[in-house]
Amino acid sequence: MATEGGRGRPGDGGWTVSAAPARLKKAAEASVRRLGVDATGLYQLHEPDPAVPWAESVGALRELLDAGTIRAAGVSDVTTAQIRQAHQILGDGLVCVQNQYSPAVRDSEPELRPSERPGPAFLPWSPLGGISRSPLDGPSGPVSVGTAFHRVAAGRGVSPQQIALAWLLPRDAPGTGSRPASITDSAGAAELTLNAWELRELKALPPNGAGL
Repeated sequence: MATEGGRGRPGDGGWTVSAAPARLKKAAEASVRRLGVDATGLYQLHEPDPAVPWAESVGALRELLDAGTIRAAGVSDVTTAQIRQAHQILGDGLVCVQNQYSPAVRDSEPELRPSERPGPAFLPWSPLGGISRSPLDGPSGPVSVGTAFHRVAAGRGVSPQQIALAWLLPRDAPGTGSRPASITDSAGAAELTLNAWELRELKALPPNGAGL
C-alpha cells in the first residue's frame, strides 16, 4: 500500500505544495485511518516545498518511520543533492526516488545513475512521455513511423510503448501507462532485448519532447 503527501487541493481545481512537518505527519496519520491499516507500506513526499527547509520535511518522514506510521519512505521531483540528504536522514528507510523520466524528458539522467545517488530504486513518473499518446498498435495493426521509437516498433511488430519500456528497463527505470490496455501491452516489454542498431536509433531521438 503506497500513498503520497505534501500537496493540497484548495478547491479551485489547482494544487498547492505544503511539506511542513506537521502537515506531512497529519496527512500520513489520516491516510492510515482512512485505509484501515496499521501502517502505510510506502509514503512518498510528493515534491520539495520551497517554503520549508528540505531537511525538516524529510525529518517528518523519519519521525513517521520511527513511530511505525509508515514502513518505508520515498521522495519525488528531487535533485541528486536532495536525494543524498534524504538518504543521510532516512538511511535504509528511503526506498525510492520518483522523478519524471521518459524518452521525451531526460532531465533526471543524473538522479537515475546509481553512481550519482544512494541505493533507492528509481521510479519514473510519466515514463512513456509523448509516446503514451500513440495508438497501441502492434501485430494487429499499423504502427506510426513518427519517431525512432515508432520505427523500431514497426520493425519488431510491437507497439512503440513496448519499445519505450524496453529502453527504460536497462536504466533501472521501470514504468507503465495508466490505461488497462497499455498496462497489458507494457508487460511484453520484459521479453524485448534491444540490439545495438536499435539502441543507436533510439539514442538519436532529441530529448525533452522534440519529435514526439
